[in-house]
Amino acid sequence: MINFNMHLLEEHTSNTAEFLNILNNKSLTIQFQPIVHFQTGCTYGYEALSRGPEDSYFHSPSTLFPFAKSKGLLYPLEKIARELAFEESKKSIKHGKLFINLNSEVIYDTDFNPGHTISLLKEYSLTPRDIVFEITERSAISDFTAFKCVLNHYREQGFQIAIDDAGAGYSSLQAISEIMPDYIKVDRSLVSGIDQNEVKESILEAFVTFSNKMNSKVIAEGIETEEELEKVMKLGIDYGQGFFLARPMNPVKGITESASNCLEALKENYNKTGKTVEVHIEDEIIFLRGVTEVKRVKASELAFS
Repeated sequence: MINFNMHLLEEHTSNTAEFLNILNNKSLTIQFQPIVHFQTGCTYGYEALSRGPEDSYFHSPSTLFPFAKSKGLLYPLEKIARELAFEESKKSIKHGKLFINLNSEVIYDTDFNPGHTISLLKEYSLTPRDIVFEITERSAISDFTAFKCVLNHYREQGFQIAIDDAGAGYSSLQAISEIMPDYIKVDRSLVSGIDQNEVKESILEAFVTFSNKMNSKVIAEGIETEEELEKVMKLGIDYGQGFFLARPMNPVKGITESASNCLEALKENYNKTGKTVEVHIEDEIIFLRGVTEVKRVKASELAFS
């Protein structure tokens, strides 16, 4: 038992040393995954994803960031990841929003400085309007008042806000209603197999309804099949990301040929199913996005040229 504990201690010490070395040398790699606008087939923006060195224990972000949190070093790690994302984006991205992850817990770090991001943007000739902060929902937000105060500071400067992992973390609906995000990124656990799961379909419809009421955009994460893409489009979602559309990469490229062909075919199919309907002046016209009602207007209130 003593030898076993000594082995664990040595392994823990080795991992800590390796992690600190990554921090000191800023030896992260940055990749960008496209976020696609379905109606145009164009890339709307890119999510910046951080990785540790290729041959490292910390290569996966699912290991890297939890370890940083356990050591009280999450904020320093996020600062470095953000700086490298800005630097790499200037080399690779010509247009589109840059989505940057912001863990909700870093605002409680005593070293947290909201002004740091602005100084970085100036250094890389970016503006706040280029940036969307993705607030991860996998950890509970303990103080919404303090958190909203920080987000308001960012918004006043021109940054936009996204709720990430919606539907997979803590208090999804509360976070959405409190933060009123510009984007709602639905977690891949709800998107995976949605074409065969009516419960997931109903949950996603609820997110679309929330987004319409708040003027937010829904982004479906983790789209991996043509069937999933078709289903989220039918539900009225206009944006998405996932391996079927494009994998994370650096330098960036366009969406896959199969995704491009699929989007074109789906748009053609929707256009063919369109029908001319006779409307009387006393009728009420219902506008839909997918299957979701957007608004109702009396025909008499519409102006026809």
